[in-house]
Parts: sequence; C-alpha cells; structure tokens
Amino acid sequence: MTRVDDVSELGNELAAWDAVYEQLSPGVFNGSIREIWIDERLEILWEVGSQAIWTAGSNVEGMVSLGVPVASGAAGIYCGVPLDDGAVSFLPAGKEFEIYCRGRMDIVSATIGETLLAEFAAGESLQLADRIFRQPLVRQHPLQAAKLRRGLAEIVRAVHLHPELLKIDASRKAMRDCVLTLALEAFDVNAKRTSWNLHPSAKAWIVRTIREHALAHPEDQLNIGDLCRFYRISRRSLQYAFEELTGMGAVQFLRNVRLNAVRREIRRLASNPVESIAGIAARWGFWHLPRFAEYYRGLFGELPSETRKQGSQLNTPES
Repeated sequence: MTRVDDVSELGNELAAWDAVYEQLSPGVFNGSIREIWIDERLEILWEVGSQAIWTAGSNVEGMVSLGVPVASGAAGIYCGVPLDDGAVSFLPAGKEFEIYCRGRMDIVSATIGETLLAEFAAGESLQLADRIFRQPLVRQHPLQAAKLRRGLAEIVRAVHLHPELLKIDASRKAMRDCVLTLALEAFDVNAKRTSWNLHPSAKAWIVRTIREHALAHPEDQLNIGDLCRFYRISRRSLQYAFEELTGMGAVQFLRNVRLNAVRREIRRLASNPVESIAGIAARWGFWHLPRFAEYYRGLFGELPSETRKQGSQLNTPES
C-alpha cells in the first residue's frame, strides 16, 4: 500500500494503467493506492482519495478491467453514466475512460489478461469475447456488484496482513480463480445485451473534448461563448453537461483542470526550478498572481510555493 498526500502522485507507478488524476473539490488531499499482482496477467487495485477526483486515461493493451465503488450511495459518473454501489463498470483493453468520483474516491478493480479470462471461460469464450472485448460497459446488478466488491476487498486485506500468501502457489491460484469466477458472474454472458450496454452520452463527449482541448492548448483560454460557438452547442446544454457530469459549472471545472496542470509542473520542476511559479501560472492563463494563489490554496489547501518546497524535499537524494 502506498499513501499519498498529493493527487498528482496517484497512479504514478501503476503498470496496468496510464491515467491522470485531478482534484476537483477544495481541501487537503489524502489518499492511498493498494495494488496486488496475483500473477503477471491479473492485478487488483484499490484506490482511495479524500476529495472529489476526475480520472481520465486508459488501461494497457491485452488486459480488460472491472471496477466497483466501495463507498455506498451515488459514487459518481463513469464515461457519462451514473455509477453507484450497485453498478459494475467494464473497460476493454487499451480503451480510454473517465471517472468523476463525487465527494471522495473509493474504487476497487481487477485488471485481467484477455487470454487468461478467455481460457478460464472455456466453452463460453467466443460468447464472452463478443460481449466484452469491444467497448466500455456498465451493468446495474447490486448482487454481483456486492460479491465482486467483497471478494476483491477480502483479497487485498488478506495480502496486506499476510504478504507471504503471494509466495504460495496454492493461495495465488485460489485467489486468481476467485477473481476470474467473480468476473464471469459479473459479465453474465447469458444476460441480454441491451440490459448493460453503455453508449457514452453526448454530455460525456462534450466534457471530455473540452477538457482535452484545455490541456492541449493552455494558451487558448476559451470563454463560455467561445466554447459554445466552437462546439456548436447552447449555453444551457454546455452548463447542463458539466453540472451533471462534474458537479460544477464549466468555468470552475476548467479552472480546476488548469490548476491541476500547474501543480503537476511545479512538482515536476521542483528539484530543478528552471521556470518561476509565476511563469508556469501565466502559461496556463493565470496572469493575476494574487488571484491565482487564492484559487490554488482554495483547491489544494496550500500555496504554490509550499508545493514546490515539498516537491524539492521529496526529490533531494538522501545523504
């Protein structure tokens, strides 16, 4: 288990994922990552964060992923679809995703090699491949979600208390077979396709596309009118999309996206500050420094200079 006090550190060392984590709710961040590799084709990941988090990225080629919220209630949005504690999400190999965790992040997932899952499915492999290896899915099934949540959490807790279990072939095989069985039950190849297919909504496309544009073009600070003209949508449609998927308006969301980008750069350059904090902020559109510092401290609970100081201390070689 790795504990982190900065959202930008989440996922940095994960081999099965390439994702960016951004903090959206104000306050000091505390989180943890628990990752277990049962074998080279099966990873279990438990992610916890104290704030609302926007995560975007993809899993690796050749491995598919199932996830379920641990916290009860309305957990957030997955690829534009509401995700609560009765839902199981699925991501095909190498596909992009985005998750908005409302309030706090608490998700456990399993990432499984396609060949391993197909081999375990045996006679169902063709039907399974046709069902799950194409696009992101969400299935609303409280019973299967609860079983998957409980099974994955029990394995993580057991290995945390007794790491030697991963050195025993019999225990590793038992854990592997447990996860694969839970995965097949969650997919339920006999269920009707229409009951659990996910078609990403237009709202999800709007939010994802605008966020990607903001990150790719920091110098291009589009206002609401620009966004509406650029994407040919009304102000109301734009506002509804952001409020439903992120819990906040477009202006605040994009400002938080840029603040997270500034934070990543400050930490990356902390040990070799070739650019001033003011320069980094200006490149991301924050020309009013006192207001930038106010926004920054409001979101992360500290000043940019404190972030740089902490980052330089982390990157200083031990004597």
